[in-house]
Amino acid sequence: MTKTAGCDETRDQAALVRENQRRAKTKCIPLLSIAVRWLLGPRKTSHRSGMRFGAIGIAAGIVALIVVMSVMNGLQRQYIDSLLETTSFHLRVIVDSAHVAAITRTLESNDLVRSVTPFHETNLLVNADSLGKQAVLRVMWITPQDASRDTGFCGALRVSAAYVLKSLESGILIGAEAARILRVSDGSPLTLRGAAVHPDEGIQQYSIEAPVSGLFKSGYYELDAGLAVLDPSRFGRREILGQSLTLGVKLKNPNRSAELASELAHKEGIQRVESWNEYNRSFFSALRTEKIVMFFLVSIIFAVVAINIHYSMRRNIARKARDLAILSAFGASKTSISTIFTFEGLLMGTFGALLGIGIGIPVARHVDTIINAAIGALEWLLSLVQRAGLLARVPDLRIFSPSVFYIDGIPSHIMSSDIAIIAIFAIVFPVLAVRLAYRRYRTASPLEVLRSE
Repeated sequence: MTKTAGCDETRDQAALVRENQRRAKTKCIPLLSIAVRWLLGPRKTSHRSGMRFGAIGIAAGIVALIVVMSVMNGLQRQYIDSLLETTSFHLRVIVDSAHVAAITRTLESNDLVRSVTPFHETNLLVNADSLGKQAVLRVMWITPQDASRDTGFCGALRVSAAYVLKSLESGILIGAEAARILRVSDGSPLTLRGAAVHPDEGIQQYSIEAPVSGLFKSGYYELDAGLAVLDPSRFGRREILGQSLTLGVKLKNPNRSAELASELAHKEGIQRVESWNEYNRSFFSALRTEKIVMFFLVSIIFAVVAINIHYSMRRNIARKARDLAILSAFGASKTSISTIFTFEGLLMGTFGALLGIGIGIPVARHVDTIINAAIGALEWLLSLVQRAGLLARVPDLRIFSPSVFYIDGIPSHIMSSDIAIIAIFAIVFPVLAVRLAYRRYRTASPLEVLRSE
């Protein structure tokens, strides 16, 4: 009997909860309709105008954030991709010379691996004998076959596989900026000098003579000014090739580098395994910090818009005091009226977010085209002024002029996670601003408001 009574009581409580939920949903529908009518009604009011201007301000902030973050992502991604394809790799596996073949076969048979490139590397002092110019270059010894087979490596250097194969078979492949610094061209002789520590003989100096056989221009100054590639079979030295060899491993999914690194960590013959995150830790940390700081700086736009919405809503609520008093007289609680304004803030933020995203994504995708078109139109107007004799010459208005900047365009990469965070900010700020604006009315007496009316 007691058990049956307990079950009945539980069912009654569940039914009461469902009924309260149904009433809450039913109650929200007219409150939402009031918010929509105040925001989108046919009558032109200062309240509606203020809310619409607030939504437009939010949309403008979203467009600015999307464009800024997309351009930053584009610049970072292009540089990071070039870095991972040339010098960093997704995994750097340092192995003993006796186990190179076995470990290479193991890696190439792994489903996660896209390519494996064996190489040696060190920094050498390079000088051009004819002019006496010197520079320190990061020299990589890679066989012509391995370098030409790695399509990512060739693509990052912006040269064909056949060009890499031909260049490494006859000499040294260096960046265009390194050639400019050394004042050399194709066919010029170079001398590379370095030092290595031998366990018995101590520090041993060595030099390598090699002609320039090819130039590459990746589009990134650090690579073009500091990288050189040599064939170990022609220009290798005992001091370098006798050391441990590095296997540059590229994965189909770079995010799984930690998984493969943990598998290789305890294999025989492997001295050390470094993922691309660990190898470039300081660089990626700086990029992440830069992105976070830039995001919060640009987000100040939302704070400014929210402050404007707050003070605008305070004035509008004062003007709507009579309407709010009538709603209270008909039984609307202060919580219900607060919910109306919450819905207004939510609608305004949502409308501003949708409008901003709808405009911001196309602008971010074509930002380079839009800016170049605007610059072209301005240059055309200035050319008309020049023809009229009012201007001596048309200045170079390009943002990334080759005389000043190394890149020739504005890259862009849109990330869905950035869009989601921006949209959340855009919706939360106006809701908080509207709720804070209504707090002053909560203490007002509807009777006093109607009596003054």
